[in-house]
Amino acid sequence: MKRRDVLVVGGLVALVYGLRALPWDRLVGSGPEFVEITELPPFRRLAVQGQSSGAGAALLGIDRASDDADARRTRAAAVRAEMCLALFGAEIEPGVVPIAYFSEFRCPYCRALEKDLDRLLAERPGAFRIVQHELPIFGPPSVLAARASVAAARQGMQQELRQRFMRTPLVADEVSVYRVASSIGIDTNRLARDIGSPDVQEELDTSRALADVLGFVGTPGLVIGRTVLNGAIPYALLRRIADDEKARPAPMC
Repeated sequence: MKRRDVLVVGGLVALVYGLRALPWDRLVGSGPEFVEITELPPFRRLAVQGQSSGAGAALLGIDRASDDADARRTRAAAVRAEMCLALFGAEIEPGVVPIAYFSEFRCPYCRALEKDLDRLLAERPGAFRIVQHELPIFGPPSVLAARASVAAARQGMQQELRQRFMRTPLVADEVSVYRVASSIGIDTNRLARDIGSPDVQEELDTSRALADVLGFVGTPGLVIGRTVLNGAIPYALLRRIADDEKARPAPMC
């Protein structure tokens, strides 16, 4: 990575943490405001937007060459019909709030938000469960890293690989990806097979379709129980929303 790029990324990260250090818990007033998503019950959206990184409205990069608008609409309709399953997986454990997390490895706001999610899980053990959705929006390097992340999950190593990628300024090519994967004990031969598999493509397609339905045009995106959050928000507000969801029954959809 060029020195200029390092300085730009470093500046963005510093800005993110500077803004998040403000006393947001006192600035948000008596409580967060929500807007019901009438076309997608029982979900609601935080009335204010968080901080996000975007690459235009198209979210380019994870569609196959044969993809078209009709296929994209078909996938969106499919996930809309089974939102909880597509977002959170096969079952929602009693007493555990599921959190669907949409991220991009080159997004500085995602790096900041992940620290807050780790803090939330540490402060409330067993209360929440993160479900990872990769949403690469910054071109081929991001797509490759996202594919590797999804493929690593087949070996139970997704979070280890993601954490290593997050600490790497730039994962630009296959050599770099496989070097990082090998350094943490991932079977790179299996990883290479899985990266190009239909199952990995299907998972990325599902995450993309969910982003379309939820209106995520950048990263990060969160769905905490029934609450949709577009962009990173201060930890105090994140915690208040998470606690509110913990006090409610699991979303039924």
